Amino acid sequence: MATNEPRDHHYVPQFFLRNFAVDEAKARITTVGKHGSMAVWGERSIESLGYERDFYVHLRAGIPVSAETDINRRVETPISQSDTWAKIVSGRTDALDQSDRAILYALIRHLEARTPHYQSTMNELTQMARDPLAEIAFADEERAAYAAMHADPNLAKAMQNQMASSTAWAESSFKGALMMILRSPIALRSSTTPVFSMPAPHHPAMALPLPGMVPYQLVLTLNPTTMACLVLGDFDGAFSNREIDAATAMGFNRHFVGQFAKFDYVRHLITPADNIAVDMTWAPYDLVESSQRKIVFRRRA
Repeated sequence: MATNEPRDHHYVPQFFLRNFAVDEAKARITTVGKHGSMAVWGERSIESLGYERDFYVHLRAGIPVSAETDINRRVETPISQSDTWAKIVSGRTDALDQSDRAILYALIRHLEARTPHYQSTMNELTQMARDPLAEIAFADEERAAYAAMHADPNLAKAMQNQMASSTAWAESSFKGALMMILRSPIALRSSTTPVFSMPAPHHPAMALPLPGMVPYQLVLTLNPTTMACLVLGDFDGAFSNREIDAATAMGFNRHFVGQFAKFDYVRHLITPADNIAVDMTWAPYDLVESSQRKIVFRRRA
């Protein structure tokens, strides 16, 4: 690893976070951040969010190797310089169409796989695969792969870094996947785990490879008024772009609050102050104090 390579690795790209900026310089954002049992809403610097020291470093022949530069060059730069991203940044998401599907798909799968939350999920699956009584019916080859990762944690790290620096691993699911763009009349939330899995109505075309899998969709908020929903399966590459009502948008927003409350690795909830006290007290938090600049919550015991 070169001595001049950055070591604070942003697992949430700053070009993505700038879509939620609250200042003209696109440098600041409002979030609810976790501080032990406390959660505090306020304005924060984008540079201070969504990073870990040496997060994309693994060992190759005993030498530290960083995937950070490859991630920027191979994935972030092409997406952020695309016509699709220009539509999103300029607020023209009503113009997103079938021609934007490839970039949107790449963005969702990329942001899905590059976070501490995804790493934690992979670690949980590795442990489950070692249990012959696990709820998931792992195939023999899956158990063997997870056993190899358990025996060599660096292998698991190298695999995640490879997934973060390329979208080749997701190409086979692209052709059939369903992409839906939903435009909201109210502000939509996001988080520092920007892609989350949300239950979806069952459809026979869905890809649900494991027994007992709950039908799901991958959800990504693109900007404060638009989200993209991806459903894997045999939908012949269907694409739609439509408006949703406020009640539907509020349901999505509550799912983000629920994810923030449930998972340790969801460290910041990206949100304006609108209705945040209502939704945080719906979640397991109590309101402690509130002002125009800061809102403080305490997690219930």
